Amino acid sequence: MDFSVLTKNFIELTGDAIAIGHLVPGTKSACLVHVNEAFTELFGYSSKDILGRTMDSFHDGETLLPPGASFNPDTIVHRQAFLKKISFVHFDGTPVRTSVSIILLPNPDAGGLFVCATYRSLADNEQSKVTKTGTAGIVASTEKASYPSGENEASANHLLSAIDDYSEPVAVYDKDMRLCFWNKAFAASLTDRPNEIGSGLTVEELLRIGLKNGKFPAARGLEEDWLNQQLTDLSEAVPASDVEIDGNVHQRIVRSRAHNGDLLVMRFDTTEIVRQRMAADRVHARLVAALNAYPDPIVIYDKDLNLVCWNDGYAASMTDDPADLFEGMHLKEVLHTAIRHGRYPDAIGQEDAWVRGIMAADALDRDWQDVELDGDIHHRLLRSRSSNGDYVVIRLNSTELVRQKRAAEATQARLIAALNAYPAPFVIYDADDCLVVCNDAYRMSMANNPDDLEVGMHRTHVARIAIRAGKIANAMGREEEWMSNEHQSVDVSKPMQDLELPGDVHHRILRSRVENGDLVILRIDTTELVRQRRAVEEYSRKLETANQEITYKALHDDLTGLGNRRFLSLKFDEMVRKRSVEGGEIAALHIDLDRFKQINDTMGHLAGDEVLLDISMRIRDQAAPEDIVARIGGDEFVVLLSVSGDGDRPEKLANILIATLSRPMRIKDKVCRVGASIGLARTPLAEVDQLLTNSDVALYKAKRRGRGQLGIFDRSDLEDLQHTKEVADDLLLAIENGDFEPFYQPQVNAVTGQVVGIEALARWRHPDKGVLAPAAFLSVATDLNVAADIDRIIFEKAIAECEHAFGAMPHPLSLSFNVSENRVNDGEIDAIRRQVQAYSGQISFELLETIFLEEQDDEFLFRLNQLRDLGIGIEVDDFGSGRASVVALQRINPERLKIDRRLVSLVAEGSGGLRLLRSIIEIGHALEMGVTAEGVETREQAEILAKLGCDRLQGFHFAKPMAFPDLIRFLELQRSSVASVRDEHQAKASSRTT
Repeated sequence: MDFSVLTKNFIELTGDAIAIGHLVPGTKSACLVHVNEAFTELFGYSSKDILGRTMDSFHDGETLLPPGASFNPDTIVHRQAFLKKISFVHFDGTPVRTSVSIILLPNPDAGGLFVCATYRSLADNEQSKVTKTGTAGIVASTEKASYPSGENEASANHLLSAIDDYSEPVAVYDKDMRLCFWNKAFAASLTDRPNEIGSGLTVEELLRIGLKNGKFPAARGLEEDWLNQQLTDLSEAVPASDVEIDGNVHQRIVRSRAHNGDLLVMRFDTTEIVRQRMAADRVHARLVAALNAYPDPIVIYDKDLNLVCWNDGYAASMTDDPADLFEGMHLKEVLHTAIRHGRYPDAIGQEDAWVRGIMAADALDRDWQDVELDGDIHHRLLRSRSSNGDYVVIRLNSTELVRQKRAAEATQARLIAALNAYPAPFVIYDADDCLVVCNDAYRMSMANNPDDLEVGMHRTHVARIAIRAGKIANAMGREEEWMSNEHQSVDVSKPMQDLELPGDVHHRILRSRVENGDLVILRIDTTELVRQRRAVEEYSRKLETANQEITYKALHDDLTGLGNRRFLSLKFDEMVRKRSVEGGEIAALHIDLDRFKQINDTMGHLAGDEVLLDISMRIRDQAAPEDIVARIGGDEFVVLLSVSGDGDRPEKLANILIATLSRPMRIKDKVCRVGASIGLARTPLAEVDQLLTNSDVALYKAKRRGRGQLGIFDRSDLEDLQHTKEVADDLLLAIENGDFEPFYQPQVNAVTGQVVGIEALARWRHPDKGVLAPAAFLSVATDLNVAADIDRIIFEKAIAECEHAFGAMPHPLSLSFNVSENRVNDGEIDAIRRQVQAYSGQISFELLETIFLEEQDDEFLFRLNQLRDLGIGIEVDDFGSGRASVVALQRINPERLKIDRRLVSLVAEGSGGLRLLRSIIEIGHALEMGVTAEGVETREQAEILAKLGCDRLQGFHFAKPMAFPDLIRFLELQRSSVASVRDEHQAKASSRTT
């Protein structure tokens, strides 16, 4: 709004005294820019006398705008208005008590605000009534001024309009406490429907409207008590009360009663003030908490030495009862209280004089003071005056500091004494290179007369004394050069200087500048240290050599000198990194010796070591220098190769190694053949992180094909490995659940055809695949080293079943079992003894010829004899399929031979097969062994084998392996058949007799 519009809409509409000021942003008082004639008449000033002066300069020390208020012209879009009473200084110097209406309007042209003030003298007013109907439909009582009614009505209208637009609630109640005037903000504070508010409503009715509309959150749940409190405040004409409304908004209700009985109620938004106060309270609470947390006393007195603030530490230092101290208490009273509670023993008996001494100006003005209390307790008082005159005292417990100071002084004295006792020279120069302190040794090293050195003497002066006295051997003949400032500056810049003297004597000069600029020089006899250093260096050299040897041993095999598993892992990581940078592929050859165990067991470990050395040299000779060769197990080796693209060097090297390692070697004057199987895996067919694992898979693949084979990893091996893993998982679970059971195949007398024995065979009753023969799981069980566990399960179940079925027979059927080498060697003799004793018939263990019977050591034979001692018969199974010699049979001395089924099938092929069978049977008879023929499938075979001398026959011709219930039924049928045949023979014999 420009000034002309302001004049038209504001000044010309009233006859009251008007003053307009311009409030510039950042200032506290507006400068007068216009006054009207009524202003001159009321106060005696002409416009030329006062324009440009601040409006507050006429208000007898009062301010027109609220103190501390901030009015931002950017946020005042419309006018703001408010009323107040103020004293205005007349031209003649007398104060005129006035009521002033103030309206703030933005000045868009020059910025800032127009402050429009309407002054009325309170002394000239007389009571009158003015009726006003505005947007809120209000009726008000006000005081009528003593000027023409037209002007009075216009002024009242302006005033009422301003109040109606005032943003905070304003209401006037008559003497009967019924509403007679209100503005829009008042109505909005009670309801969202202004029509609910009307003249004549009582205070209680209005408050209930506000409660109904949820305008008083503080009253929720306490409506009646809150309502009674508000009515009490009104009835007692409480000048002011605070309320809180929704949204953490706070307001102050101000009440004042006019002389005619009307009650003016105005509500001001105090949210910001309340929030600031709450924040200040929180800060104050935190400050008080922090002060109380501080262990030492802190206190603040005002400028008159009256107690203002203190912490718990101060209270405890002055009295036994903190309640003795109170705000406003004078320092003198506090001191007397402290004396009464024995806080100052020195003051007892002279209390007043002591207090006067403390209260003396020179004592109070001391910045600090040290006080010693009983028990070697020390305090330091720190005093200061704040800008407002407050007297602040902080008492620090300096006991520890004082004691540390005493200790430091004592330490310093001891240090000086120690320095003098120290045989090497020591000196300290200050920042200006002047002597501060030195020991006797330094004086003796620098002067012929120790008294020549004085505190404060410059370092170069001391050096010249030493040079003249011949104390510096290196300076002899160069005295002038050494005494020059340039030379001294060069020397002093060296933090360390070593001197070697004749006779292998060594000294070290140490120079250092400390933080305060002091130069500390220490001369040390380092002769022994230098000699020790030389010895340590020599020892370190030896230690490094030993460390290299230890590292080498940690990464290499002691026997062969090849890398070990850790070496292989490190080198493999290097090759992987190199491949990621340079490209190419990596191949791994996994080598396993085929017959090493037999050599190791039969010829001893020394012979085995010789074999390993020979093998390692052969591998190293065939590998390229850049290839990595490692021994990773007893008879396992790995070769890593870097391959460019799809080159075939890994395959060629593998075949060369198979041929090379199969060549015979002479060990202990004996020719030995070992041979090797090799598994080959290479990237990218194998993932780099699985390369070594996949080479092991390929080795397993090679060994399944036989000895001296090369297995090359491909994707299908993973499927085989997965299948093997599934079988292994199921196998271990089956062992745990006892899913293995014995199947029985009868053995018959070759002459009579009667069942004389049964062989217990392992079968796995798989939950999904049915009954599985050993061919489906035995190789996996062997790899898992659980074949002996399966043997044990079959052994225990078969004995239990057969004892129950045949134990009561006069001659129980003999029972034989296939056992693995591990079963013989596992050493569970006691367990086997208990189980053997549980069966009434003969028990036999069948040993596979492929166990290499001729290569077993004395320990194996000892185990067999232990089994014989338990009554267990020993049989050699599948004879003719392996390499057992007659000598081996004599060593083992079995009770029975079982001819391999493949040889039995030769009986129908001509005289050659018969001669071979007859020879084997005759060997058994010659060694006094029983002979059993397995795999008999026809009657013809049975008759021929019986004629050749086999005493027992076994095969599908007689019966297939069967479960125990089927065996029982089979035996019952055979007994019935035998009985029928016997009865028939007896009948025929009887008829011939008659």
